Amino acid sequence: MGLVVGLGSVNTMAFWTDDAVLDAGTIQTGSLDLLVAGNLAGAGGTTTSPSLALTDMVPGESVAVTVPVQRAASTVGFTYTAKATASGALAPYLRWTVSAGSAGTASSSGLRTNTCGGTPLVTGVTLTGTASDVIASPRTLSSATMSENICLRVELPSGTANAAQGASATASFVFDATQLG
Repeated sequence: MGLVVGLGSVNTMAFWTDDAVLDAGTIQTGSLDLLVAGNLAGAGGTTTSPSLALTDMVPGESVAVTVPVQRAASTVGFTYTAKATASGALAPYLRWTVSAGSAGTASSSGLRTNTCGGTPLVTGVTLTGTASDVIASPRTLSSATMSENICLRVELPSGTANAAQGASATASFVFDATQLG
């Protein structure tokens, strides 16, 4: 019979460990929201400017309206441009001006006239059924700028032909925004 006796100690190597977790947090997209005259919150849409309507217009008269172009609160900055079209028998006779600025005070006697203040972007253009650039160079509404005024003015020039009598026209302005980047 045999006996085995072991003397000694058993060494174990235990290393302490730890870990840490970094939570990346919520990643959320921003939004881009272009408002025209305080309307159209959200994606797209159409609004009407009754201030630009003029009935019984005669040669030499004009009407202008201030259109605030706005960046909705808590949305990203953007640049914008605009195109316009017009239709109707009166369209070829009308002359359009678009300015970065506000409409002036309308005349109170004689012919109804109005002007646009600020920087002209296009002057005296005729709009047709084909979209024309009326704000071709992008305008910026950054994170610091919430709004700017655009003035739209339409004129029936003096000397307009008799064929324009009793005619009407409609115009549409499409504003397109692109995020800053």
